[in-house]
Amino acid sequence: MASENQTNYDVAYASLKRDILAGSYRPGVSISIGEVEKRLGMSRTPIRVALQRLSEENLLEVLPRQGFRVPLISRKELWDIQEVLAGLELLAIDVIHERCSQELLQSLVVAVAKMRKANEMDDLKRWSEADAEFHGALLRLSGNEVLIKCANQFLEQMWRVRTITRTFRPTPVPSTEAHGALVDALLKGDLLLARSIHKQQRRRSAKEIDEIVERLETSMM
Repeated sequence: MASENQTNYDVAYASLKRDILAGSYRPGVSISIGEVEKRLGMSRTPIRVALQRLSEENLLEVLPRQGFRVPLISRKELWDIQEVLAGLELLAIDVIHERCSQELLQSLVVAVAKMRKANEMDDLKRWSEADAEFHGALLRLSGNEVLIKCANQFLEQMWRVRTITRTFRPTPVPSTEAHGALVDALLKGDLLLARSIHKQQRRRSAKEIDEIVERLETSMM
């Protein structure tokens, strides 16, 4: 029975997390254990444990005597998240510059190529997936498990926001080229240029997302 509950928990956790990050649950929406129970065809216990874990990862918030809700993310919180994330990725860039060979950097080259291909196809979903692949690879190349774990939590929050705002954003050609320029700087061993490109790109992206969120908030009033 314990093994079955663990398996159901894994399924519930993975399914709910995927739906939250994909934007299937909009910010402010409550998640009913009964609805999830019916949809997944399992008992309440593993679902409740999965929801609790997601709340610990800040992907859900607990409402006293009401259950769970997908949290709203304020514009201030978005700026704070992106500021911290930018700092963590700069640490990764420093480590990559010191330790990584050009061969290891090919995972970043591949991700940028996928982003460019997605732009050609005007496929924002595919671009977002390639962007997530790029940032995941950037962190993994640092080899710092603490940094990776910390940054991934913020990346998941940003992935959720990007999914919601994706259809309001222009084709991300400038962002793609900034990612490409960052990789070129790393391949050339130019740390100062790589850091500068990354900081400028993060600021530009944060401003763009903030403007979209502001418009969405205004339209909901």
